[in-house]
Amino acid sequence: MKQRLQWLLRKSPLIWPKLRVPGWAAALVLIAGQALAAGGKPATKLVNVADIRTMGPGLSRWIAEVYNDNLWLYGALVVVTMALMGLILGTVFDRLVGMLGIDLGKIEHHE
Repeated sequence: MKQRLQWLLRKSPLIWPKLRVPGWAAALVLIAGQALAAGGKPATKLVNVADIRTMGPGLSRWIAEVYNDNLWLYGALVVVTMALMGLILGTVFDRLVGMLGIDLGKIEHHE
C-alpha cells in the first residue's frame, strides 16, 4: 500500500493534468444540472405574432400572415426560398468564374 501511494505521488504531476479537463467537464455538467433543477416560477405562454395592422398589401404582409396562421407552411416557405437562393447564387457565380477562365469542373488525378 505504501509503495503504491509513493508511486502515485511520484506520477501525480503526470496524472493530474490529464484529469483536469474531464474533471472540469464533469463539474460543469453537475453544476448545470443543479441550476436547471433549481427551477423557478413556471413561464407564461408566449405568443409570437407578426404585427400586420400597419402593413400595406403586398409580399411582406402575405409572409407575415402565413407566419401568423401556419408555422409549418412558413417553415416550408423559408426552406424552399433558401434552396432557390442557393441555386441562383451558385449558378450565377459558376458562370462568372467560368467567364474569368477558371475551370471548376472535375479535377483529373495523375497518380
